[in-house]
Amino acid sequence: MAVQPPKYALTFMASTTKLAVQHGLKRGISKAAARANPALLVLEAVGSMAEAVNSYLQLRQRREYRDGLRLILPYEEERLQLEREKLCEELEMARTAVDQRREIQRRLGTLTLVCASVYSKTWEKLHAIRTAELPDIEAFEHKLEDLEDAWHQLRHALANYSDLSN
Repeated sequence: MAVQPPKYALTFMASTTKLAVQHGLKRGISKAAARANPALLVLEAVGSMAEAVNSYLQLRQRREYRDGLRLILPYEEERLQLEREKLCEELEMARTAVDQRREIQRRLGTLTLVCASVYSKTWEKLHAIRTAELPDIEAFEHKLEDLEDAWHQLRHALANYSDLSN
């Protein structure tokens, strides 16, 4: 015949199963063991107190960290605002410089075209004077001077336009 387990063992197993269903296996076993042995109950109480103290210390540490960030936050917002304003000013200055440069390029381009046109027309008039049956030497010299002056202005305008384009 099989040996029947003692009644307190069956009670312990039943309460362990019941507590394991309610609290999970590990915690249920520890609760059932604590009920069965008062020394384990004291150890579990000490463990619970240690966990509570540890949780409280972690809470305090996180609160200090949070409060420190709260103190720094207004200064960081002010610093970022000042930096944002500075960047906006720099952006506006850069836009103004680009607009001015674009306007100068447009004017230099127009001036270069005008100089090229004057040079071309002066060359045509010079050629017309030279190919006439009786060339007017004074008019030829005058147009030659105009042509040289237009050539220098055109070279200067082209150099400025080239420098500004690069």
